[in-house]
Amino acid sequence: MENTSKFKQLSFGQRKIIEKSVRGGCLQKEIALALGVDKSTISREVSSRSRDGVYWADLAQSNYSKKRKKCHPKLKINNDKIVSHFCNEIKNGLSPEEISGRLKLEISLGLKTRKDYIGYETIYKIVYESDFGKREKLCQYLRRGKKHRTKQYGRKSKKTLIPNRVSIDDRPQIVNLRERVGDWEADSIIYPNKKAINSLVERKTLVTRLSLLNRKTAIETKEAIINKLENLPVETITFDNGSENTLHEEVGQKLDAKTYFCHAYHSWEKGTNENTNGLVRRYLPKRQNIDNLTQVDLDEIAEDLNNRPRKKLNYFTPNEMLQFEYYLLSGCNQI
Repeated sequence: MENTSKFKQLSFGQRKIIEKSVRGGCLQKEIALALGVDKSTISREVSSRSRDGVYWADLAQSNYSKKRKKCHPKLKINNDKIVSHFCNEIKNGLSPEEISGRLKLEISLGLKTRKDYIGYETIYKIVYESDFGKREKLCQYLRRGKKHRTKQYGRKSKKTLIPNRVSIDDRPQIVNLRERVGDWEADSIIYPNKKAINSLVERKTLVTRLSLLNRKTAIETKEAIINKLENLPVETITFDNGSENTLHEEVGQKLDAKTYFCHAYHSWEKGTNENTNGLVRRYLPKRQNIDNLTQVDLDEIAEDLNNRPRKKLNYFTPNEMLQFEYYLLSGCNQI
């Protein structure tokens, strides 16, 4: 008689019966009849979950349990308030990890409750898998890395024209450890029509300063750096070997700071700055014409970045960290 009952997964007890029956030489149709399941169920179970031709109930159950864990029901969104919050944050350029980390920080500070929390993996799932995420096309707002890793070696360095440059190898260890405020990294972000942006990032707080350059010249670069840093703590500035940094000695003298240079084509030695430049590119993509961009526009972008929670700062913002450092310098021990 054909079994027409609704299919159910085999239990561990049924698998033990299958193991014993197979070892005893029973036919699959006999085992199926005894368990009240279709013959194809027994055939599929034995063929797919046997090891070296031998069926073991323990191994079959373990294999089933592992696969079961990978099965997830369709993602449902039940908290419109939370979803609305992180949807806006994603559209403002924050990553799921930054959103989740900031929520966790605000909960620890008593600014939000535990019911407001949502993990970054869940946010990613909502972005990519939920009907809501697909409808809003949230994935387009996520930060994307390069398709291929940039080569780090293989290019010959050109003879430098920068006078009295000091290698990053001689930079004090305290800079590498990020134990004080005032150690900056400098770079130029290039755009069409010879336009450029001078980018400055403080290593400990990640505070960013951006300056619009009509031309990427040594004089404009020098003036931009001095203008942006003259009222901030400055201990060291680390540059790359671009010709725009030729006047580094004048910068150092004006700001009473030491200057250091990365090895040729070792951009990752200014990783903090490189990462920040990637964030700037979200606002101003690589090939965008910035002829109509103003310094006011650029200051707004910098302020946006300085109010962005950062993983490296345990999801505090750069502005919050700078404020904290000022309190420490003034003799206080809390914000």
